[in-house]
Amino acid sequence: MTVVVTIDVPNGTEEQYEEIAGKMFPEGKLPEGWLLHLAGPSTTGWRVVNVVPSQEKFVDFARERLLPALEEAGDATPQLTFSPLHRLVLP
Repeated sequence: MTVVVTIDVPNGTEEQYEEIAGKMFPEGKLPEGWLLHLAGPSTTGWRVVNVVPSQEKFVDFARERLLPALEEAGDATPQLTFSPLHRLVLP
């Protein structure tokens, strides 16, 4: 089931995001099956929203790429929220 993954990084910054995103998305491409990735500042730090094929696939991705990149950047532990996707409308 397609899910929305919201990642909140307390006290996260644009600079940290750019460093981590470069490791997560080599060549600027999303992993196979991902529909959307967006990021920006939030009231508590930095927020990233992804629309991915399944929670399981995202967990695998996080284990292989996201968490090592966060640890290397010395970033705070992200807070993840998974929600089922009902509809996605793109141009």
